Amino acid sequence: MGYNVIDLIDKAINIAIRKKDIYEGIGHRKCDIPSIEIMSKVLAKEVDKSIKYYEKLKNEVSEEKDEEIEIEFFIYDKMSFLINEFNKKSFVKEINNIIEYLKFSLDLEKDGKSLLIDLQGRFMKNADDINTRTYKILTDMINNKDKLIKTLEKIIK
Repeated sequence: MGYNVIDLIDKAINIAIRKKDIYEGIGHRKCDIPSIEIMSKVLAKEVDKSIKYYEKLKNEVSEEKDEEIEIEFFIYDKMSFLINEFNKKSFVKEINNIIEYLKFSLDLEKDGKSLLIDLQGRFMKNADDINTRTYKILTDMINNKDKLIKTLEKIIK
């Protein structure tokens, strides 16, 4: 079964859109706490930047001959399952102050990074796979996610 990096980018875009909805939903529900409302807007804008980054990456990849990734059905099925489970997670919990919200956001971003790392690992069949375009793009996506995680960690300290 063929699978390519554009499929992964599309799934990353869908996850980012869902996260943006979560952040905006929290901001609207908790608008009686101004700092949470402001942080929701900031985080939604960060997600917008990620979506634009993914769209740009997708355009760059689609302009070139995209490598098809040959994976076994079992692995493909497991990857699809992991992505669907991630999308089904009920992330929203009771948030009463900005620190809880920042920690919630940090955990959400770490979960997203962990998913990308897991997917990247499942594409690896041998050591040469680190030279594939797919591996490099996933590494770039992970590094991009890591920037937001580090920013949130600094804010929480």
